[in-house]
Amino acid sequence: MKRYLTTTAVGLFAAALTQPALAEVTADELVAAYEARGFDYIEVTVGISQIKVEATEGNQQIEVIYDRETGEILDSETEAADGDELGRRGVEVRTRTRDFFDEDDDDRDDDDDRDDDDDRYDDDDDDDDDDDDDDDDDDDDDDDDDGDDD
Repeated sequence: MKRYLTTTAVGLFAAALTQPALAEVTADELVAAYEARGFDYIEVTVGISQIKVEATEGNQQIEVIYDRETGEILDSETEAADGDELGRRGVEVRTRTRDFFDEDDDDRDDDDDRDDDDDRYDDDDDDDDDDDDDDDDDDDDDDDDDGDDD
């Protein structure tokens, strides 16, 4: 039964929201379409050139990423709703400054490189500075102790 719902949900939205004449899709249009299909909770996040919809109906959650310009479905998945998603009702719409899905997977590589660089530089600089300061403090303490004894 779950598989049937999953296939049906994705199929309905693919057919209903990607008209033969592809046109720009908006958050309001997507919310209206998901409400018309009976979804209890709809969360829409608008990115630069994509819109992601996460919607819950009963115990199923669907996530679909649309191309804003054409309305084409770029990615979709359906799964059982988590405990915190069950029983939620309403609509949330928000905006973010990047997209969700990159067909070339370049965004994943860039994020990994950026994170690695940040961690490498932050950790090395902090550790070296702290070690040098600790060594200087130890030397100063030793010098002060030696000077007091004379």
